This record gives sequence, structure tokens and C-alpha cells, in this order.
Amino acid sequence: MNDPAHWDSLAQRYADEADRMTRMYCEAAWQLADLPQGTRVLDVATGAGALLSIALKNDADAIGIDFSSGMVRVAQERAAAIRPGDRALVMDGQALDFADASFDAAFSMFGVFMFPDPTAGFAEIARVLRPGGLAVIAVWENAGGAGPAILFQEAARRLFPDRPVPTPMARLFNSSALLEQAFRQVGLEPQAVHSVERAWPAPPVEWFRDNAKLAFGWSPLWRDLDDEQRAAFAEEAAALALNLPPEGIWSTALIGMARKPL
Repeated sequence: MNDPAHWDSLAQRYADEADRMTRMYCEAAWQLADLPQGTRVLDVATGAGALLSIALKNDADAIGIDFSSGMVRVAQERAAAIRPGDRALVMDGQALDFADASFDAAFSMFGVFMFPDPTAGFAEIARVLRPGGLAVIAVWENAGGAGPAILFQEAARRLFPDRPVPTPMARLFNSSALLEQAFRQVGLEPQAVHSVERAWPAPPVEWFRDNAKLAFGWSPLWRDLDDEQRAAFAEEAAALALNLPPEGIWSTALIGMARKPL
């Protein structure tokens, strides 16, 4: 989860596949933020630039950062098609290279919870916001993640019952109370936590055979499997996918909003 090389290797596939799900929540977060044109926006852990692209299309003065150079390359290409300039930068979200009070709003869509030190990520967002600035943080309510990750976790439990299946959200933030606590810890004033549910459209069964690494490659369990076990794992996920409803997999995000005190 914290290895940039892993995300480098998946950057284009992530943009092509994972954005189909995350973009729906990025659009919801942008609408909930209701920011005026020209707002100075930072997107922390921008990934392939889903939120960054939405911000730029809505006339924000937006910059995205990510620790993965591969993701930044894809995000910059997408951003440049909307507006010229260096809009995506390689940077550690736990040590932002921006001055205090540099931004009117800062987003992190499913990013901060994956940091080695999530509290440092929250603190840096608070630091670079101007007084009165808005922080928008999205996390998954389900401790195991969302969309295909839920199905792959079930496949892992069935195939490898004696191995622990990591649940990245279980340790922090996957409730309104925990998210608000994280805001307060860094001096931000919680405004609201919105529960946003969307359906990840079910792809063909073959998708699960081809995209096991994309959906579950972040997990320590995946790292410990050999090629034969990984193939069996993908087949088990594909078998489970046969029973998905036509609308796909419903997943809930918590979108927390807080302001920096004046």
C-alpha cells in the first residue's frame, strides 16, 4: 500500500478501470463542497487525477500531488488536456512542499487513510489551508474497502481461510465519529459527514481474472502468494462475480468536511 512502485506499475490501468468507481464519489464530493470559481484547490493523493480533473473543469485553480510518479504522469496528462501548466506533482502527502495557508480547499479522496502516518496527512492538509478553508476527506465505510475489493476479500477468505485478510479501513476513520475525531485532532472544525452510496457497474467476469492485482495487489496477502495461488485467487473472484446483481456492487463512502478556524 505504501510502495510507490506498486502504484507506478498500475497507473494507466488504474485510470482506465478504478476511476470508473472513484470518479462517482469525486463528483459527489465536489458538488457537496460547492466551491466558487477560481478557488485554489489541493488534491492530496490525487492518483490518476479524477478529482483534479473535475476541479479544473469547474474552473478551480487546482493542483494534485501523489507519491507515485506513474500516477502523477497520468494525472498531468489528463489535467493538461483541460488546462495548461504543471497541475500534478510528485510529493509526499505527509510533508507537503507548500507554504502555510496556501489553499482555499483541500481534498483527499480515499488517500489519507493509506498513508504510513495518516495523522500527519491530516495535519499537513490543515497546515496548508487558509483560515476558513475547507478540508474534504473521503474514506470507505466498509473496513475492507469498496467495489471489487469487497469481492476479492471474500475470495481470499474462501481460498485461504488460515491467512489474515487485511482490512485497511478497520483501524481508523470508517465512521462519522472517527472521521470527526481525526479532524479535531489537527485543529479542524468538523462541518458534516455525508454518506454517499453508489453502485460500481459489474464488468464481464473476465475482468476479475485480469484485474486481481489492480483490485487487491496492495494487500500483504497478495504479496505472499505465488503465481499459481494468484491465478486460483482470480478464478475464485470470477466465480463469485457470476452472482453479482446487474447494477454491480453497492459501496458507501463517508465524505467528511471540516473548516480551519478563522
